[in-house]
Amino acid sequence: MQHSAGTPGRGTTEAASLAGDALPGAEHSPVWYRSLNKAQWSALFASNLGWLFDGYETYTLILTVGIALRQLLEPAMYGQIPFYAGLTIALTLLGWGVGGLVGGVLTDYIGRKRMMCWLFSPTR
Repeated sequence: MQHSAGTPGRGTTEAASLAGDALPGAEHSPVWYRSLNKAQWSALFASNLGWLFDGYETYTLILTVGIALRQLLEPAMYGQIPFYAGLTIALTLLGWGVGGLVGGVLTDYIGRKRMMCWLFSPTR
């Protein structure tokens, strides 16, 4: 077995693959993102933006829930702020999950276009 300079007891091919320099057969497999067309890039970008805004919304909720609860609760209830903050965040996450499931099922049954029209209709 050949030994590389920096890793005693390992072969040169094994050490190179562990270092991430070369994987067997990697030179023949195409990189996944090179085969995407413009519509697929747009969908990927839009989904990443949605994920970014969901994360931002969660972050702002976590930053502001304590301040909001101090304004809403009586001073005698300040000791319960961690409970109410946890409850608020948990119910928010639960609502997102349930809303995603219900919205997904409804979208499957009535179609994406009709669901979006109903969802954003001012006359609901």
